[in-house]
Amino acid sequence: MWMALLAGAAGCAQWKTQPPAPAPNKGLPTASAQPDVVTLETVLVRIPSDAEGELARVWMASDESVLGIAQRRLLARNGLRAGLLIGEIPTLLRDQLQRTGSRQATDAMEGAGLAADVDNRMHRLQCRAGKRKELVVRRSLTAPLTVVGVSPDGSLVGDTFRQPRILFDLRATPMGGRQARIRLIPEIEHGDARQTFVASEVGIRPSLERPRRTWEALEIDAILREDQILMIGATLPPKALGKAFFTTITADKATEHVVLLVRLTATRIDELFAPEQLAQVKSLAER
Repeated sequence: MWMALLAGAAGCAQWKTQPPAPAPNKGLPTASAQPDVVTLETVLVRIPSDAEGELARVWMASDESVLGIAQRRLLARNGLRAGLLIGEIPTLLRDQLQRTGSRQATDAMEGAGLAADVDNRMHRLQCRAGKRKELVVRRSLTAPLTVVGVSPDGSLVGDTFRQPRILFDLRATPMGGRQARIRLIPEIEHGDARQTFVASEVGIRPSLERPRRTWEALEIDAILREDQILMIGATLPPKALGKAFFTTITADKATEHVVLLVRLTATRIDELFAPEQLAQVKSLAER
């Protein structure tokens, strides 16, 4: 099994991955983690449509006050929600993760993450403070996708996207005290690639990129402690942007719900012993 689930401690749910088998020593040094690195583990959990009632109970047991009331309302109008898992990982999620692990060991499509348009394998991300990481939720879809939502001023807005790829702009910043700020902004990449110029640490370089539609107003911005798990998904029943992000069509043509779990695994900064380092990291993240 690719994932072992443990009961939560200190009021938060957690999972721990099985340690990998030791690699043979090839004489190469192992680079130590940078002090501004935040380590996250993410997994997309597919849930059968007939388990919607159980999923609703999982949401009722989560702590959605991790976000402010106004932001929760705006997210809900666009079909999105987020909350911290409290206590043990809910049975529904634990069972689905265990089934996924079993299927990935015996089913080639599941093992390659190709059994649906979401990849439900666990990923470990090393995030530099404030730097963009792409967290893909659904791979490029062949059919056009129409999304209708509500803007912050209450007006209806809608777009149709060709060959959409659905993702989050993920950024993490260490906060000291074994905490990190996790920010996720919904995006849809679509259409044909175009030549553009992007700025990097070494200057400006040409790049072929597809257009992106970004919903900055729907940012999910939360502070996590180590081992806490943030759950993100769609309102029930799914609608608007939440439906576009958090429903999937499997290879068997079944429609399933999807939830994203983001676990803070480690931060490298201790504000008690390195206050200057913490201030420097926060400054870099704001650039």
